[in-house]
Amino acid sequence: MLSLKPGAFFLLLLLLAQPGAIPRARAQHPSARADSLQHLLAASRPDTNRVEYLIQLAWDRTDDNPLAAISYGRQSLALARQLHFPVGQCRSLLMLGWAFMRAGNYPIAVQTQFEARHLAERIGFIGGIIHADNALGYAYAEQGNYLAALGYYRRASACARQRHDYVLLTPILGNIGQAYQQLGQADSARRYLREGYAFDRRFHDRHSEIGDLSLLGDVEAGSGHPAEARHYYQQSINRAQSMPVSYALCRAWLGLSRLAGQAGQPEQALAYGREALRASRQGGYAKGLFEASSYLATIFSARGDHAQAYSSLAAAVATRDSLFSKAKVAQMQALAFGEQMRQQALAEKRLDSVAERRQRLLLGCLLGLALAAGFAYLLLTRRQLRREVEFGQERQQLERQRAAAVLDAEETERRRIGADLHDGVGQLLTAAKLNLHALGESLLPAHSPEQCELLDTALSVVDESFREVRNISHNLMPNALRRGGLGSAVRDFLLKTSPDGRLRFSLSMVGMDDNGRLAPEMEAVLFRVIQELVQNIVKHAAATEVTLHLGRQGNELTVLVEDNGVGFEAGNLDHAAGIGLKNIASRVAYLGGSVHFDGRPGHGTSVSLEIPLPGLLRRTA
Repeated sequence: MLSLKPGAFFLLLLLLAQPGAIPRARAQHPSARADSLQHLLAASRPDTNRVEYLIQLAWDRTDDNPLAAISYGRQSLALARQLHFPVGQCRSLLMLGWAFMRAGNYPIAVQTQFEARHLAERIGFIGGIIHADNALGYAYAEQGNYLAALGYYRRASACARQRHDYVLLTPILGNIGQAYQQLGQADSARRYLREGYAFDRRFHDRHSEIGDLSLLGDVEAGSGHPAEARHYYQQSINRAQSMPVSYALCRAWLGLSRLAGQAGQPEQALAYGREALRASRQGGYAKGLFEASSYLATIFSARGDHAQAYSSLAAAVATRDSLFSKAKVAQMQALAFGEQMRQQALAEKRLDSVAERRQRLLLGCLLGLALAAGFAYLLLTRRQLRREVEFGQERQQLERQRAAAVLDAEETERRRIGADLHDGVGQLLTAAKLNLHALGESLLPAHSPEQCELLDTALSVVDESFREVRNISHNLMPNALRRGGLGSAVRDFLLKTSPDGRLRFSLSMVGMDDNGRLAPEMEAVLFRVIQELVQNIVKHAAATEVTLHLGRQGNELTVLVEDNGVGFEAGNLDHAAGIGLKNIASRVAYLGGSVHFDGRPGHGTSVSLEIPLPGLLRRTA
């Protein structure tokens, strides 16, 4: 999938900063621009100009280092709030939403863009509304929901056309064309991309032009027009000379490589694939490195060059691991940012409460002065209170949806990592074991006893690594939870937690099989909570015995976990609680339940959970 054109996004930011101006595409390298902005930032005072410098620095780091972009975006948002600079707040939120999308954290990105849109509506910032709708469409497109993406794109396009703001409209047309391309509607994709390309040329948006050319090449290639596709790809490459647009160059070179492969030109296909890899390396485009390396591995494998195929595949795996590491750090930053936004919402709620009390006092005074005026004011206040109640209910619903999205994203990521470990690293370890066996057979009978011992040791290490990867993979996506439910999954987990019997587990379940399975989302959350509690005991309690009880009675589920370990002072829990215990409390709160910790130093620990069940049960087939 081709990402939203960064040059177009930069034009949007400049336009939001200077309404009415028609900015030009960047000619200088991002690092040089970032250098200049750093000097301006160091010499600036804490005013609105500093907010602008931070936003532009955040943009310059979005593609190559989204974590740095998130850091700059949070600084600009904090300063804009301190200065009561609402336009700066809105633009900072828009920038943060984009950075979280680049880091792969779509739930937080969508929430941030919604916050930006609500703020833009409140202050009448039309450019911010257009940009937020375009960014929301991009977020849904990145997750494969192109129909939802088109809805937001069309709303942004209609608003931009109504304002005759064709500079903001330019990148939106390309995004609409890309969405239609992914939906397999080539004619619609071609029409919007050509319209966007015409605006690119008219307003000198060279970044958007390069991206639209490569997309047009994809459309023609998918429509069976290789000559036209080759023409657009070559135009995109020619226009990209001296421009930091590695994402478009990678797409164009890969398109040419695929066309050459289809035309029976393997050498040309290999040369173009290497150009795609080189362009991605020069621009630091990690996604392009992954795609180009994977594609080259396929080419080398088809040619029988297994050494080069393995090298390319290893490069792809290393790039994927790098992206995953960055995504995990970004996820932690996103959680912190989400908590910051929650605190901001609570502060706003307190202000609303104070304002409500003042309004009621004023209402009482007015009623004492004049009944008629008081009655009229009462009608107006009731209407306003109704809107505030609706807004509060909507906010609570959004909070629950955000929590559900975060938990769902965690489970999805666990399943993805488990599958990657099982299918990727597991297969590589299997290949390594086969190669070691083949090496041993090829050296017979010439190798010495010492070499035999070394070979046996290497095979043992590979076997142990394979078992470790398999255990981690199964813990991340337990099949027992999906097939047999919570009780079966907990039993299987406890058996694997202490296979040597050093830590003895006692498991009892009451009423778990009488009324059918729990809802899937509830089983997943409860399993993760129990898993976290047991892991805490294994790591910190120094216990020898653990008792776990699951009991369901009526409309309530009770979970009790006790150990005979070192214990702790329960009264200090609020100050000493770590991330694991906070995660347990937040997950239980999401289920509407409560958690209680009881313990004393030297006398073990007891943790009890009480979860309400109405509306969350499902019958087994």
